[in-house]
Amino acid sequence: MASGQSRILHTSELTKALLERLVVPALMILFMFLFGTIGFLIVGGGKWSAFDCAYMTSITLTTVGYGEVLEEMGTGSRLFAMVLMWSGMGVILYAVSAITGFVVEQNLSKLLRERKMEKRVAALRDHYIVCGAGKTGANVTREMINSRRPCVVIEIKPERVEWVRNQFDGVHVILGDATEEEVLKRAGIEKAAGVLAVLGEDSHNLLITVQTRYVNPDIKIVARCHENNLTDKFYRAGANYVVNPAHIGGMRMASEMVRPHVVSFLDRMLRGKDTSVRVEEVSVCEASPWVGYSLNDLRIHDKTGLMPIAIKHPEEDDFRYNPSQDDTLKPGSVVIVIGNAEQVSNLRGFCSDPGLAEEDEKFMDE
Repeated sequence: MASGQSRILHTSELTKALLERLVVPALMILFMFLFGTIGFLIVGGGKWSAFDCAYMTSITLTTVGYGEVLEEMGTGSRLFAMVLMWSGMGVILYAVSAITGFVVEQNLSKLLRERKMEKRVAALRDHYIVCGAGKTGANVTREMINSRRPCVVIEIKPERVEWVRNQFDGVHVILGDATEEEVLKRAGIEKAAGVLAVLGEDSHNLLITVQTRYVNPDIKIVARCHENNLTDKFYRAGANYVVNPAHIGGMRMASEMVRPHVVSFLDRMLRGKDTSVRVEEVSVCEASPWVGYSLNDLRIHDKTGLMPIAIKHPEEDDFRYNPSQDDTLKPGSVVIVIGNAEQVSNLRGFCSDPGLAEEDEKFMDE
């Protein structure tokens, strides 16, 4: 219901913009035309036809200078014509400049593009919302696109919105303040899988966290936090994960010194030319055909080209690194692998799609 109200409110904003920039000037022109035509009919006392009065009004408002076309125009008629000339000229100039400016500035095109984009956003489900398109937000967006995750970017600065659109082809971008609940709803917060709050101010990210958790209690929230003393507040506000750039940067510098090859390995995977290779997690759903089978029975590498490097079962707090081949998958188990998007997609199919059960059982029987 709230999502529907959000779309209705935004549609009303578009309608208001069209009324202010196009319809209102057009109505002003129509009013002056009717005012002149009816005025000449009244001043003439019925001796002039409606068509002649309309024609006289047209040449008066457009200042073409054809001369008087109405016969026997007296002082009163000419006085009315003078009033119509001066007032009408101002209205016509304003209306024409407003309409011309609207078309030249391509506001109509922008409004239609925004409306089309928001229709696509409304159709999204289980997507990710990136709040902020600064340096951090741009890198987050790039990673989402490289890993083929549907995402929506919210940015308050128009120039950054245009930059994101030019930098990432086809990405969904909403111009607005991510700290406002209405803007989050326009981005589909009720149906999203996760929100990444990466604005520059901790207070803004904290507000996004609170509002997001209030609107969608089940969503995953990752928040950026600069001050260590605010971390607990973020968790209490509802964040699932809190990232401190200074802490991550310090850990990275120390790792470069003591374990350079590990860092190099991760860098090549995260920022190398082959952007499709990533560390990924895949959850095993209850209806998966793999539930109850051991890794030895499943032969995951033969089917997907992937080797599980860690497994976390729902009843356990820690991961099992380099899991045993006798380890059995359960509903809710999380499998960590390294591979490209196609391999991970195949793995997700086996872990979540019951339609593959029959085919998979035949494979295991061979």
